[in-house]
Amino acid sequence: MGSMQIHESRLRRLVNDLAVAEILMIQATVESAEIIGTGLTDIAEQFRINPEEREAESSLAKLLRGTAERAVEPYTTRLTYLRQLSDL
Repeated sequence: MGSMQIHESRLRRLVNDLAVAEILMIQATVESAEIIGTGLTDIAEQFRINPEEREAESSLAKLLRGTAERAVEPYTTRLTYLRQLSDL
């Protein structure tokens, strides 16, 4: 009977960890989508500017790179949280 309780306890812990991971993933996805949306708005704004006033192509590349880096950050933060929780 003790073996069955250990198995159930491990299974419960696994399900709980999975639920927490899913919640953290949803949070990261929502936050990342917001960042990407803002980045797309910034890019669209840059294209609306008159060609004479348009910033250099390298500026657009910086904008894309910055948006990509900010969009990944929520996932890395949540992964760090999840690892810290699993160490408890």
